[in-house]
Amino acid sequence: MRLRVFFSVVALFLSGCGGRESSALPLRIALSADYPPFEFVEKGKPVGFEVDLGRSVAEELGRKAVFVDMSFSAILPSLNAGMADMAASTITVTEERKRNFAFSRTYFCEELQLLYLSSRPVDPAQKFRGRRVACQLGSTMELWLRQNAPDCTTVTVDSNVQAVEALKAGQVDAVVVDGSQAKSFCARNKQLRSIFLARSDRGYAIAFSKNSPLIDPVNEILEAMEKSGKLQQLKEKWGLL
Repeated sequence: MRLRVFFSVVALFLSGCGGRESSALPLRIALSADYPPFEFVEKGKPVGFEVDLGRSVAEELGRKAVFVDMSFSAILPSLNAGMADMAASTITVTEERKRNFAFSRTYFCEELQLLYLSSRPVDPAQKFRGRRVACQLGSTMELWLRQNAPDCTTVTVDSNVQAVEALKAGQVDAVVVDGSQAKSFCARNKQLRSIFLARSDRGYAIAFSKNSPLIDPVNEILEAMEKSGKLQQLKEKWGLL
């Protein structure tokens, strides 16, 4: 499992000592830093909307945020393995996930879009018959494809960056991403186009292991951020509105 950890050995040692929560311990936040503008690496450091959100939550808890970067499919298992205290990485709440994990109130709702090359248009109305469509492994996009596009070949990869590179190389015909990702990829790749696919009826939320003591405090913080307008400001900062 690929794992890039943005905290010191000392912090890791302290976070593993004892089961009791303490303000002296860092707040370990799992993410997959390959998803701009939500989370990505810039000059060797994690940045993005959910990175700012995680830091705001940690500050309100009186703790320092440290980010544990891994493949998206490893994020939820990392919570039960004790590798992170919570996860903020465009995680959609589903009934299946709720059976094994706990979630905060949602803080962002998104739409799904289809990325394709301008030289090779793809018509979603044809249900992608005979097409190879890529998406991130373990994502809502994978669930949507398997449920709504049975005539296509779903190709799962670890990151959307890999999916887009496969598209540009002609290895797949299209990629399913959320609207914010579509805008970001099209801005950086002039040969890409995007089209609306579906509107998500589920939002992104912070994930926890079951019975985590952080659930209620984090929900209170998110509610306060929404009422104060701070959540809105973060969305505006990262072009999510």
